[in-house]
Amino acid sequence: MMLDGVWKQFYDCISNDEQVNHYSNKSICGVNFLYVQPKNLSNEETIKNVFISCSKQFTELYKLIYRIEFVRYDNHHYVYRHRFYVPNKKMFCCGNSCVDCTRFRK
Repeated sequence: MMLDGVWKQFYDCISNDEQVNHYSNKSICGVNFLYVQPKNLSNEETIKNVFISCSKQFTELYKLIYRIEFVRYDNHHYVYRHRFYVPNKKMFCCGNSCVDCTRFRK
């Protein structure tokens, strides 16, 4: 699956950032939760900006959308819910003369 490679590169990006001391990932019911231990008393907004900068690399490279939500601060770790997903609208013409065909967009 294409998203597996994106997640691996995303995790590499996070681990190489100077704001992050340690991170771990837990997948619960198909939702990824990232547990991040920051360096130098970084706040939740700083860590979220790290996620945004790493995520933007892949949304520009692929047709992906990301969503990041702060969940809680627990035991010296910030917990975030992070998701990459593919847009729901059609990206190309399939040739079946669909009503919402991309050829008819302005």
